[in-house]
Amino acid sequence: MNIIFFRRPKPRQFNYVPRYYDPLKDEIEERKKELGLIQEGDLKARMRADIRRKWKVERGPASKQFFITRMVIYIIVIALTLYFIFFSDFINNFVSFFVK
Repeated sequence: MNIIFFRRPKPRQFNYVPRYYDPLKDEIEERKKELGLIQEGDLKARMRADIRRKWKVERGPASKQFFITRMVIYIIVIALTLYFIFFSDFINNFVSFFVK
């Protein structure tokens, strides 16, 4: 372990060399863009469409069934709450318990 008081060590150098650069492929892509065979946003649009399509497949009927079940549970809870408020003495007894 070296203790250095006045001399600061030099930082490590970063030498990045790309491994898989294909200039021929870049040239072909540029040529296709010039000829109008490929739009620049075409790849992004295709990827977004693929993602949306996969999400729709995953959401399918199981999600619809879950949605319907959840709505039925909400309706039952709301109906029970309205019954207790309007047609029973539960609220009056509850309030009178704390007022005493």
